[in-house]
Amino acid sequence: MDGLVKLRYLFCFSFLLLSLSCSWLRGKNYAVIPHPVRIVRVENLNLLSRVYTGVVEADEYADLAFKIAGPLVEMNVDAGQTVGKGAVIAVMDPLDYQSRYDANRAAYVTARSQLDRDKRLLSMEAISRQEYEVAQAAYARARSAYLMAENTLNDTRLVAPFRGFIERKYVENYQKVQAGERVVRLVNPDKLSVRFVLPETSARLSRGQMGVRVQFDTYPGEWFEARISEVVDASPDGGGIPVKVVVEDTLFTPNRYKVYPGFSARVKILTDNDMSDSYLVPLSALFEELSSNQISVWKFRPGDSVVIRQSVVPEQMFGEDRILIRNGLKPEDWIVVEGSNFVTEGERVRVLPNVYP
Repeated sequence: MDGLVKLRYLFCFSFLLLSLSCSWLRGKNYAVIPHPVRIVRVENLNLLSRVYTGVVEADEYADLAFKIAGPLVEMNVDAGQTVGKGAVIAVMDPLDYQSRYDANRAAYVTARSQLDRDKRLLSMEAISRQEYEVAQAAYARARSAYLMAENTLNDTRLVAPFRGFIERKYVENYQKVQAGERVVRLVNPDKLSVRFVLPETSARLSRGQMGVRVQFDTYPGEWFEARISEVVDASPDGGGIPVKVVVEDTLFTPNRYKVYPGFSARVKILTDNDMSDSYLVPLSALFEELSSNQISVWKFRPGDSVVIRQSVVPEQMFGEDRILIRNGLKPEDWIVVEGSNFVTEGERVRVLPNVYP
């Protein structure tokens, strides 16, 4: 009997705790955590895409060199260092050139004084016109030699003609360099291009209308609008046609994206086709509705990050991971390709960074 009473008390106490817990929970608000998904834009077969591997190159660079010969006494930069316009990169021993400058400057000052004196004497008819013209010629020669010596002395300092970074050093400090010998290579980081090789079998693409996008390997999933700036009308070594493209996307800025010559990139070429009502989507985007056995995809609505089920008609496989579908989609649509098993109709989702081209 005592055990039955204890059991009743235990049951009442448990019920009381449960009631208090529920009343406390009713006053709490809980945030709904959106399911993470990965999305891609549907690929319209009105545009066929091909992807090639390329390498980033400097579109503007300069191999800087001294105009004169001599030993270096200062090397103020290292490879990879950023320098501003007018920065002194290297200095050559100026001793001999300074002496020549001082001598020519003294001769110039003397010739100028002599010319001023002869000008006054000519006005007083103390010297002939011929003597004055001789003084004029001597002054002209002295001034020319002085200006040349001044320019030569200035040439002992190698300065950057534009803002950029040092891609390569060809010489070291205290090394004797010849006139015109390369000292450093200066690259403008704001003007880069991507060079790739177009196979000879795709040579017709270089002359037709096309869209170009570039993705840098250091920023996977981010594609930038570009244009073809140069095509070589030959296959120099039999390996294909060299093509150069320039990124013109306003979103691509050197301050945000650190891309340098030598980096790897992917170039996507988009060309016209005649299958405007068909689309290629990743196979992972498709799922089957159990109640109706209908094949569908989740369309992502960018305005409010909501997903909506859309029925589609699958046709045939393209490669190992893409499938051709008809009806139900438009070129500007985004669809879910990862995480589709965990979302429901009208649910708000969180978009993960894209890794698809």
